[in-house]
Amino acid sequence: MESIFQENNFMTLMVIGILIMLAFAMAFVLFVNHSQKRLLKEQMRVQKLAYKHQEELLHATILTQEKERHRIARDLHDEIGSKLNVIFLNVCRLKKYGKADEEIGAITTEVETVVNTTINSIRFISHELLPPTLEEFGLIETIRELQHSYNLIGDLQIDFTAEGENKIDDSLIELNLFRVLQELINNSIRHGKATEIDLKLSIEKEAITFSYQDNGIGFDSTNKAHKKGLGMKNIESRLRIINATYEVNSSLKKGIQVVIEIAQPNSN
Repeated sequence: MESIFQENNFMTLMVIGILIMLAFAMAFVLFVNHSQKRLLKEQMRVQKLAYKHQEELLHATILTQEKERHRIARDLHDEIGSKLNVIFLNVCRLKKYGKADEEIGAITTEVETVVNTTINSIRFISHELLPPTLEEFGLIETIRELQHSYNLIGDLQIDFTAEGENKIDDSLIELNLFRVLQELINNSIRHGKATEIDLKLSIEKEAITFSYQDNGIGFDSTNKAHKKGLGMKNIESRLRIINATYEVNSSLKKGIQVVIEIAQPNSN
């Protein structure tokens, strides 16, 4: 009888021991799981802070670039441009008074051509850095001016359609959309070998929609490396500044299509 009692006690102690071990094992598993969750949460928090810091640095860099572009454009137009205009006028005067001398006439004609070409180049660079039309008349007229410049050269034909309102009220949106357009055109020419670009801008009370399509060689849009390799990082940063969403579609030999949408502040 006593042996049976001892055996029962042993079994009870054994069961209790197993239960305690299971409890410890469960507690350990819960502790590890909780620790992993905390660690993962902390890693996500650190990554989020790092991403936010990177975005802030990128935005600050873009703003600094715009200020520097503004300064250089003004200096080119006001300082160098005005001095070249004076030189051009004086060369014209020399040419007028040197008509009798063929050598002087030839030199002044050559200098006049070089100065005139330089003035046009500076005007083009200045407009690329900061189009005066953008500040004075808005994005639509600036795109039309850009369209005219490219169509006049002849290597690239741009078709542009504007719908809805005539102007975007937010100058920051206009500036960043124009910079994105410049980047896209550069990519179409340099990488896409495009000869035609179709642009559409719709300005409604609810949202602004901008679509871009070229007839270039295109790329595999499912390959993320291709997107990053086409200057999309800078484009993405500018679009984030103005809280825009975008979609890129492309395939080989079918060009690229980009659709950008921006919710108007008063649409909510």
